[in-house]
Amino acid sequence: MILSGFSHHGARRLASLAVVALILVASWQPALAQDDSPVAATVNGETITRTEILLAMELLPAKFRNLPPERLFPLIRNQLIDIKLLSAKGVEAGLREDPRVTSRVDFYAMRLAHDYYAREIVGNYLDEELLQEGYQKFVENFPRSEELNVSHILVATEDEADEVVEELKTGADFSATARRFSVGPSAPRGGALGFLRREQVVPEFAEVAFALEEDEISVPVKTQFGWHVITVSDRRNPEPPPFSEVEQKLRAEIADRLVSDAAKQQRDDAEIELFEMDEDFFDGETVAP
Repeated sequence: MILSGFSHHGARRLASLAVVALILVASWQPALAQDDSPVAATVNGETITRTEILLAMELLPAKFRNLPPERLFPLIRNQLIDIKLLSAKGVEAGLREDPRVTSRVDFYAMRLAHDYYAREIVGNYLDEELLQEGYQKFVENFPRSEELNVSHILVATEDEADEVVEELKTGADFSATARRFSVGPSAPRGGALGFLRREQVVPEFAEVAFALEEDEISVPVKTQFGWHVITVSDRRNPEPPPFSEVEQKLRAEIADRLVSDAAKQQRDDAEIELFEMDEDFFDGETVAP
């Protein structure tokens, strides 16, 4: 039975994810038999525990994972009952020793060992001092060059550009004129390009744009893209965002670096031999899905 608000398709999606979560569970059943976590159900005397429920929940898409546990619990439990039943039949059929199962169990066990050890590395070394050091480097390297809020009208020929300039001189609205004449991708936005630094645009464009006063209309400018008529509505010298706005990004970057450094250290001490890929490398024995 599917809970109200869930489609059959959604339930099948949950089931497939639960299967992945239980690849290791089914293979290491003796270890889970010792698990003293609360029991959600029994299937022919075999328990479904809170641990298995949580393993299945870990792999759910966010739209399911954010649902109240009381809605998820019976759905996942029902799916795990089906999985337990068919898993038992699979074991009877010898699938526990099937290469499609054993190779994946070994691979996922390796990945889990890597992931949990990486988590330990990050937990042991990523502290407030390291975060503050990372933020200081971020501030030091933050680009502080002047930025302009630029809009432009891009046309194919100089004559068209001259026509645009004449229309703007008569008081035509720049955004409306851009929507009417511009062939650039910014035309639907009234030609708005947003805030740009000098190094973000081609030199011919930058030379004219950064010499403009606010709301001044440029003469036609030729670049590799065509002819531009440019205006600038604002200029600023940006300041780095506060620590709170970049903390999560810094955490992720430092965590990646810690794990990468640990792997490099192990590489330096390891005996590694590389082999070239033969032309028929992927044509030999494969692990079928």
